[in-house]
Amino acid sequence: MSKPPNTPSWTTRTLADLPPVDPLPPPARDRATPLWAAALSVVFSVGAGVCYLAIAVFTVFFLDLVALQRQEILAYLLAFGALVPVVGILIFDVGHARALAGYRHLRERNAVLGRALLALLAIGGLTFIHPLVLLPFAGALGLCWVIAVPLARALPPERPWDFLPAEAVSFLSGRDARALALANAPARSDPLIDGLLGAVALLALVGAFAVGSWLAAREVMHPPAITAAALITYGAVLAVTALLRQRSRLDPERAGRAAEVRPLPAPEAEAEAGEEAGAEASGAPGLVVHNLSVQRPGGAPLLSDISFRVAPSTVVGIRGDSFAGKSLLLRALAAPHDLTGLSVQGHVSVAGEQPWRRSADDRQISTVLVPPRPLAVPGGGTNNLSCFVDRPSGARARAILKTLVHNSDTVARILAAGEVGALSETEQKALALARALFLRPRLYLFDRPEDGAGPGLLRAFAGRLDDEIRLGAVILIVTDDRLLLEKCDKLLMMQNGRVIELAPSAEINARLSAGWARFVTERSLDSEEALDSWICAQFRRDGDDGNRRTVCMIANEMLALACRQPATLGGGGRVGFEFKHFDGHCILRLAEEEMPVSSATLEKARQSLEQATEGAKLSPLARILRDARAVESCEVAGRQMLQVTIATYDPRKSRAPGVPLHDRPRR
Repeated sequence: MSKPPNTPSWTTRTLADLPPVDPLPPPARDRATPLWAAALSVVFSVGAGVCYLAIAVFTVFFLDLVALQRQEILAYLLAFGALVPVVGILIFDVGHARALAGYRHLRERNAVLGRALLALLAIGGLTFIHPLVLLPFAGALGLCWVIAVPLARALPPERPWDFLPAEAVSFLSGRDARALALANAPARSDPLIDGLLGAVALLALVGAFAVGSWLAAREVMHPPAITAAALITYGAVLAVTALLRQRSRLDPERAGRAAEVRPLPAPEAEAEAGEEAGAEASGAPGLVVHNLSVQRPGGAPLLSDISFRVAPSTVVGIRGDSFAGKSLLLRALAAPHDLTGLSVQGHVSVAGEQPWRRSADDRQISTVLVPPRPLAVPGGGTNNLSCFVDRPSGARARAILKTLVHNSDTVARILAAGEVGALSETEQKALALARALFLRPRLYLFDRPEDGAGPGLLRAFAGRLDDEIRLGAVILIVTDDRLLLEKCDKLLMMQNGRVIELAPSAEINARLSAGWARFVTERSLDSEEALDSWICAQFRRDGDDGNRRTVCMIANEMLALACRQPATLGGGGRVGFEFKHFDGHCILRLAEEEMPVSSATLEKARQSLEQATEGAKLSPLARILRDARAVESCEVAGRQMLQVTIATYDPRKSRAPGVPLHDRPRR
């Protein structure tokens, strides 16, 4: 696709670059907890804790003034006075919830923290009576730590519902959504933990009464203070135990997050756009991805060392087999922190900005991901479309939706929907695509936009992409739809979590139609694993193990040959391979900018092979000549290549005689 002239740069984009009726998108900010909310939450929590302490103190007055001094009239007055802290607890708890509505996790976390701090202060105050008052609390605290931390981790958690196989058949067939939710609900700690912690708290209560009674018998403590000291000790143990349980559990704010996200430094060449990126040398290209990797907890790679550049005003189609890592790549670019339990590292920048950086400051959003299943939150169709922004921007969002749907009744139904989930799949897809276009980021990431979209919606969506291209957007699309593929300037081919090629669409399509597969990798012996993975993917039939071993050994020798050239001894650069199946053989080509193998070099290697004794050390080219059917240096489409013909067999037929199967260990 030809690029429109005079495309505005994202780095200089202003309101003047857009028509007056099409303003810049609304600002975005990442989720964060305001400092004032945390401080206010602590105030409410401490206030409620003081009321609890006041109730314990009232027991002293009841016992001393009423029970011992027999001032009966004070019983009524003290009862009414005790209502004050009770009402205070109600006011603080309800006020906490009302003042910090929408911050439930913050309220729960700070309520536990505030009460634990107040409990420690109260226990510290009791020690002024006598140090032995601290003994029941200290002993209970040690037992609670053992139970709440190491023992809780050792015991298996309890599932909310222990279903039977027959019940699994029922709810997995779609007959009971509630049962499915219960089966997937997070597990809780073993009930033995709660029972033991409750027993320890009661032991602390009994111990506090025992210590207080002993101190009263020795006339160290006033008898009416025994109950208050015991209740304060009991409440303090419960408060600190709650804090220990909270700290031992996984923080809900971190649940479902990546195990590690480690940004790497920008490549040295990022400041220079480079010929491949097609941008001016004075600014960074549209999208830079460098050494992006995603690994499972055990270290197994899902994405391996992905590096590529895309210039502004470019549409890139991402293609590959199933499980190639296409969707994972888009998710890693947009939101690596959401890759649950995975480790992510690499460098990603969009027009010089890092989309991985999270901030609560207002800014223009740089990346939008549209997954196959549309995203939605409670709030109705209009709010989900315009992201709850003001009326002028919302009007632009509705106008974009109309250009995609072309049906006033459908637009009205989407906007009036109370719950987005009640809309049809196509209507939800139209809303998601319109919202992405409304946000107008610098980088669009569309994952199979054709899923759930009818032909009319796809045609309208493809037309809208032209407007974004004119404004300099970078668009990455995982798709198999022919219409969308025709919009792509380049294709990024993936296999087994690796990028095997990024080239113009016409070039890749012509090669694929001719049956040729292509793989481009770093010129380094460290690329052997990736090369072997690509070769093995070309042989998918059962019984192809011998073919894989033979071709992999020859391919590795070709890679070693490319790495041994004098001009490349320092490393660096890239090398390309091409592969095609034929009846009874396959052809593997090594494409080089400067062909390292001439006819004279080939002849010299043949003579060396003929003169070599058994066990003699051979050069990579000699080993290729030994194991291949034919080796020649040729020119294809104006490029010099080393072409190797390798004998193969069809595992569905009897093995052809004379086909070498190299079962010996690899180099």
